[in-house]
Amino acid sequence: MGAYYFYVNETKQQYFRIDPAGFDIKKYALGRNIGSRALSYLILDNSYDSTGVESDPLVGSWIGDTFFVTGDDYCEAFDSIKSTYEDIGQSIIELIVRVNPWDLIEYGGADWLINVIEHAGDPITITPPMRKRLSHEFRHANHQNPSDELRRVISALRVESVERD
Repeated sequence: MGAYYFYVNETKQQYFRIDPAGFDIKKYALGRNIGSRALSYLILDNSYDSTGVESDPLVGSWIGDTFFVTGDDYCEAFDSIKSTYEDIGQSIIELIVRVNPWDLIEYGGADWLINVIEHAGDPITITPPMRKRLSHEFRHANHQNPSDELRRVISALRVESVERD
């Protein structure tokens, strides 16, 4: 199975997986995927110039804090961390959907995003507002510049929407 890797903020007692959706379990993903993009929002100044975000309580919230990366099988205290610290993975994905849904494709990839959509709740849930934002953004872009990748993501969003109704 392998190790799952996490960003852990000891100061705020928060954590999230390097891949907040739980799909990427290899340490090579550190600094190379959607989790690194999420981390950048947490450690950059909460200013539009730094992040392109008008204002959000998560943006810049880890500046000055003690945080580290660990694998769930490397840290003796990991079970305690997981049971007492707050998992902010869902909040981070919601932030990215609000701010720049394209980060999900750029840093995660279309296949990754489709997996997140199809496995909602394990551990990330694509909520109806998130689904609406993603669908609107990607349908508009696909109308302007059609691509198979966008069609597949749009199709996954549509199927999940139909199943939930």
